[in-house]
Amino acid sequence: MKTNSKSDFCIVTPFHKNSLNEYEKISLNSILNTFKNEDKYFVTFHDNNLQLPNFNKLLFEKYYFKSIDSYNKLCYSLEFYRKFINYKYILICHLDVIVLNKNLIDQIIKKKISYIGAPAGKKNIFDRTRKKLWGRRFFCNGGFSLRNTNDFIKVLESDQISKPINFLTIYECLKSGFIKYFELINQTNSQKKIKKAEFFTKNFYLHEDTFWTYFAKIFYDKFKLPTLNETNKFAFDGDPFFFYMKNKYKLPMALHGHYNYLNFLKKIGYQLN
Repeated sequence: MKTNSKSDFCIVTPFHKNSLNEYEKISLNSILNTFKNEDKYFVTFHDNNLQLPNFNKLLFEKYYFKSIDSYNKLCYSLEFYRKFINYKYILICHLDVIVLNKNLIDQIIKKKISYIGAPAGKKNIFDRTRKKLWGRRFFCNGGFSLRNTNDFIKVLESDQISKPINFLTIYECLKSGFIKYFELINQTNSQKKIKKAEFFTKNFYLHEDTFWTYFAKIFYDKFKLPTLNETNKFAFDGDPFFFYMKNKYKLPMALHGHYNYLNFLKKIGYQLN
């Protein structure tokens, strides 16, 4: 790993299997074709013999790769982010991502945004059976996400809670409920043996990207989030035709998640390298 002055960003690809399916190979090629000169790290478990071309291999305990819950714990680990202390940002690229370009990264870094990922879609309240989307919900999906290394470390090292009730926490709790959140905040405030952020994340009941989107700011008030439109320009996650329309018929940096993105790209006349 680099020991000189900080590079702007590196690619980090966590993976829990010892082989790639055909779609994962397409995803990997899109990462390699887009980020030819950037440092790339393959994060996996000890004893995984899989090698990814042009990736440096970083090994962690197998426990972190057993389930979504255990992977969440890796994403709360100071050890994980400290591995990349020589980079200003890490770009998480799961192997269900089709990367199209890197056009926005310099702009995001200049704005010193702490965390950005794809937004979520709201279902049409009048036609839920067909799952049509009618709007976007502010969210930063973690599967393809740019993370400010220092800001993430500052959150996880924090022993302070500022403004536990704010727009972001209310926004999420209206969906997930207030009772669990208030119980966890009260328990966190009473901690004396471990740091408050450490206790909160160890006991957090939602996915890690939900924490970084809505709750990280209570531990570090300078944690900077993007606008909804910036998230939409960054990546799509879900029905790409809907997000494409919302993005004024422009493609984002990447397409993430379980959707037939290859068919979408074919329909709009875009050809992958």
